[in-house]
Amino acid sequence: MKKLILLLLFIPLVSLGQTEHLNFKIENSAVIWQKIYDKDLDVESQPIKLQAIGLPKMTTTFWLSDISGADMKVEKKDGRTRITLTKIFSISRNTINLGNVIQNPKPTYIEEGCLKKGEFKRLFIKKDGALIDEIIQREISALLPSDDDW
Repeated sequence: MKKLILLLLFIPLVSLGQTEHLNFKIENSAVIWQKIYDKDLDVESQPIKLQAIGLPKMTTTFWLSDISGADMKVEKKDGRTRITLTKIFSISRNTINLGNVIQNPKPTYIEEGCLKKGEFKRLFIKKDGALIDEIIQREISALLPSDDDW
């Protein structure tokens, strides 16, 4: 009986983990960013370059300050556009080199730094998630044609 009571108390604690935050979701142990726009955007699926511009100095992780890109998938239906970013990655500029030439630094994916036991880490929820979301939305806006018709 005591074990059953402990189990019933433990189940709500397990379900408190966060698997969605802002436009981010965890699907199959991978972090995706997804947003639906209520209009038909003139943009196609493509790799997208992400740049951390204007971030607070010395208050972000190295991963975030070196964010580099993602794969962007665009789907259109009924005058709406769904944009999904997968494989969000960073390539470190702060590589320690002990005499070897590093020609192809390997990317570090968002899952490696922002997830813990299949849930978003506290730092991601408190700060980094909002900053990454802002970077992504700024870069998507830059891909869209401007309304400048001069």
